[in-house]
Formats: sequence, C-alpha cells, structure tokens
Amino acid sequence: MSNVNVNNEFSEFGKKMKIVGIMTILVIIPFAGSFLSFIGFIFGLMALGDIRNANNKLNQASLENYRSKFIIAVIFRMIGSVVSLVGSFYSFSNMLDFNYLYDFPALIMSFIPMFIGFVINLIAGALEMDAWRSLTDFFNQHRNLFPTYVANEASEGSEKLRTAALMNILSFLIITILIGWILQIIGYFKLAKLEETTGYTASATTPLTPRVQPTSPSAPSTLGANFCSNCGAKLTGQEKYCPECGSTLN
Repeated sequence: MSNVNVNNEFSEFGKKMKIVGIMTILVIIPFAGSFLSFIGFIFGLMALGDIRNANNKLNQASLENYRSKFIIAVIFRMIGSVVSLVGSFYSFSNMLDFNYLYDFPALIMSFIPMFIGFVINLIAGALEMDAWRSLTDFFNQHRNLFPTYVANEASEGSEKLRTAALMNILSFLIITILIGWILQIIGYFKLAKLEETTGYTASATTPLTPRVQPTSPSAPSTLGANFCSNCGAKLTGQEKYCPECGSTLN
C-alpha cells in the first residue's frame, strides 16, 4: 500500500478543505452568510469524491467508513432540518390561535414534529462524529503515506472536527454553537495541510534478507583404505609391501 501514489487525491482533498474553512469563517457576513455556507457545503461534498478516488487505490475500511457515514449524516441532517422547520412553522401558527392555547393535548402534539427533527439531527451528529473518528484512525494508522507534520496536522484536524460535531449536538446549550464553529475552522485548516503532500513519496520498508555465509565443502578425508598401485589390492596403509603381489609400497 505504501507504494501506491495517492498524493494528488489527498492534495485535492486538502485544497477543498481550505475552501470549506474559508467559507466557514465568512458565514458571519450578513446576508451573504447562507450563500457562502452553501458553497462550503458543496466543496465538502466534492472533497468526498477525492477520498473515494484515493480509496479506490488504498482500499481502506476507515476511509470508506468516513465517506459513507458522512454522506448518511448529511442526508439525516437535511431531513431533520426540514422536519424541524415544518414543525416550527406548524407550532408557531397554532400558537397564534389563542383558542388553541387552551387545548393542551393539541398544543403538545404540535411540538412533536420539532422533537422528531431534533432526534434526527442528534442521529446525524452522532454519525458525523463517527465519520471523523474513522478519518482520524486512518491518519494515525497510515502515517507513512504523508510527511510527519502533515500526518499530525491531519489527525488533529479530523479530531477537532469530531469534537465540533459533538458541540453541534449540544447546540441547545447555545455557547457550544460558538465553540463548535471555532473548532470547525481549526479542523478544516489543519486538514488543508494535506495540500502539501504533492510530490511526497511514501516511505517503503524493505525487509532485510539475512546474508548466508557460503559453506566450504568438507575436505576429503585422508583416512580410509589405500590400494596397491600394481594389483589394486586393498591395503590398510601400514604395509611396506603388498600382501598380494609383493610390490614395494611408497
């Protein structure tokens, strides 16, 4: 896996995260904030395409979990927002009818759509937290694919965004909205460091092959039987004369 070149995909992902971070800052601009937020949302979805392209080569479960759960979280959040909006409009319109205020059961029923939308948004937040956790796991487990400082920044960035998702879940506390917004900005710009992976060659660990010392063949043994050069009779090596033919032995 370390030999697979995915620098371009992660670099493009980092560039889009930078744009998302900039748009997140600019949402405070009056009137234009909603439009800029939508632009950031679009670039965030486009960044998921870069993750898909990278994972086509890497085939990592953590990357696929990040992408799939983030998409599901977006879908749930859209549904939850629509349900909450409809519920708010329905509840507000009923509260304008003063006769309706005396019908307590009906009044409670009018808040049910808002409650359902709130629960759906909680589920969306939990899914988003799990998505960012998967991305953090990927960067922690595959640091060799990136320069050390980039891997650290990317891991910290995805963890910041995970915490930001938690702050959004707790948005009913009001102050957590500001905390989550700040954490999002920090997280997106840390992930933007992935832009600097262009041209980086992932390190590959080459297993060392133990060197085997050549073994010299054993020297032939000088021990053993000799033979007479004249008749070929077997000798013990102690004789001076061949016992068969009487030849003098050297």
